[in-house]
Amino acid sequence: MSDFPSGKNDGRGNFSKSTYTRYRDVVNDFLQTQDVSDLMEVEPRDINRWNQLLQRRDYARTTRDGKLETLEVFFKWAESEWRAPRGDKQLSETIIRKRDDLDVSGDEKSRAGDDNHRISTKRAEKIAGHLAKHQYASRQMIEFLLIYHVGIRKSGLLSINCDDVKPRKGIIQIRNRPEETGVRLKRGNNGERDVNIASGVMSVVTDYIEENRTQPKDGSDALLTSWAGRIDDSTLYRDITGLTKCGECTDDDGNSLVNQNASDCPESIGCHDLRRVAITRMRDEGVSWDTISGRVNATVQMLKDHYDSPTHSQAADRRKEEILNAL
Repeated sequence: MSDFPSGKNDGRGNFSKSTYTRYRDVVNDFLQTQDVSDLMEVEPRDINRWNQLLQRRDYARTTRDGKLETLEVFFKWAESEWRAPRGDKQLSETIIRKRDDLDVSGDEKSRAGDDNHRISTKRAEKIAGHLAKHQYASRQMIEFLLIYHVGIRKSGLLSINCDDVKPRKGIIQIRNRPEETGVRLKRGNNGERDVNIASGVMSVVTDYIEENRTQPKDGSDALLTSWAGRIDDSTLYRDITGLTKCGECTDDDGNSLVNQNASDCPESIGCHDLRRVAITRMRDEGVSWDTISGRVNATVQMLKDHYDSPTHSQAADRRKEEILNAL
C-alpha cells in the first residue's frame, strides 16, 4: 500500500504531510484491526465491523464520518487500480451507505460539534422511567442516570469506587487513581472533583450498591462491576447503546438487536452523546455555564463550541424570558 497515492518525490503526491499521515493512519487502522492481508479478500462485513469499532470508541459522528470518508477515498483508488473488488462488491459503495446512515451535513462538518446524533430530553426521561419500572437499581440504570444527571465522561464514571459515594454529603467523588483503578481521568488530576447528586438519584445508587451490585472475584471496590471486576469502556458502551436503541431494528436474520449489536440501530447513542444531552438539558433548566463547567469538568468555551446543542425550539425557550422582559 506504500504507493497510495503515487508521488513525485516522497510518495505523498500533492498531499501535505499531515494529510498523508491522516490517510496512512486511518488505512492502517482498518487493515490491522480487521486483519487484512489482501485487499481482494476484503468483504462488506469487514467495513461493517470497522464502523462498529469506531462507534465503540465513542467517536463523534463527524469524526466517524471523516474516517469513513478517508477509507472511501482509499478504496476508490484501490478499485480503480484493480486492487480491490469491483462491480457488485465495490467496498466504496458500502462505505458510502454507512456515511449516508450517519447523515452528517456540510454545516456539521464545519463545526466541531455533533448536533444531530443525540436523543431528546423527553426520550431520555422515558428511558429513565422505563429503567425505574423494569430494571430498578441495575448497573445499566446507574450508568444511564449518572451520565444523564451529572454529564460525566465515561472515564470519570468508570473510575468511581463504592467508597467514593457519600450519601450523607450528597456527593460522589471523582478521583484520578489509574494505578488502582486502571482508569485515567481525561484531564488527569485536573479532572478530580466532587459532584452533587440529587437525593432521588443517590437513593438509586445506594440501593444498587446494597442490593444489586455484582461482587467481583477480584475484590474490587469499583462501583460498576461484572463478576470479573471493574467493567471496561466497551461494556459501558454496549450498555448505553442497548438502552438507547429504538427497539424496532433487527439484524440481517430478522432478530431483534441485543446489546452486542445495538450500535447498528441508527437511533442508539454512546456515552459521549448522552453527555451532550445532559449538558443541553442543564442549560435548558437555567444552570449557568460556570456551574456546568465545574460539574462536567470542561471549559465554558469548550462547552459552548462542542457540547451544547439545543433545537431551534429549545434555543427560543431560553431566550424567551429575557426578550419578553426587555420588550
